[in-house]
Amino acid sequence: MKNLSSITITIITAILAASIPAVFAQRQPSANEIYIDKDCRRNQQLPQLERFTIFSRNEFTTNGQNYLFYAARYQDGGVLFCTSKPNFNQPKPLTAKQIQSQFIDKIVRDPNNKTAFIIAVRNGNGPGATTTNYRLDLSNVDRPKVTSLSPS
Repeated sequence: MKNLSSITITIITAILAASIPAVFAQRQPSANEIYIDKDCRRNQQLPQLERFTIFSRNEFTTNGQNYLFYAARYQDGGVLFCTSKPNFNQPKPLTAKQIQSQFIDKIVRDPNNKTAFIIAVRNGNGPGATTTNYRLDLSNVDRPKVTSLSPS
């Protein structure tokens, strides 16, 4: 019995030694990654649990003003959509509940509208999850318009 418990303790110790550093490791930012906080403000010094990593960034112009439209992924896969003036000035989260905090498969510019984007939202995080496509029109940045492109 003593050998069995000794082996069990050795195995548990080996598992913990291998997994604990991975759980608590703080990945260093790469030169290409841009981090933002939950309020869309750029901050490369954020701890891992408080940061979103930008994976899509587009410039557009509406009403004679230049803007950034960007999307950042949290570690659980949920996405935060933001707009700002150039260089992340005056950032703010988008008010678009249909797409905000969802799993996003794709973001592309709408070829028919320079201030619009097509966004594919995955309805769940499993292999059988369906996708709903939305058009996000940012011609009025303060009042984004989201329209479903999928059949009802």
